[in-house]
Amino acid sequence: MVYSKEEVSNWIEDLHLSTWGPTTIDWNEKVHRVHISVEYGRSEEVRKEIEKSVQSEIDNETTDKDNAQDFLDHLYVTDYMVED
Repeated sequence: MVYSKEEVSNWIEDLHLSTWGPTTIDWNEKVHRVHISVEYGRSEEVRKEIEKSVQSEIDNETTDKDNAQDFLDHLYVTDYMVED
């Protein structure tokens, strides 16, 4: 893994991935995890949008393919329910 936590944080901001919902980044030598919570029922849709953004970065050669895959392997997109 080449990305640092700061690089992952910056990348998430650059791609506007944090606009989907609350974002938690746990990224160190032992744990690589990015968790994005989105509106109930939208996690699959958002995951696909993020994958498209990442693929675009790879296609434009603005990120390393292996690092991008590592990011996706450690990306968790889940639904959250809004309380009444």
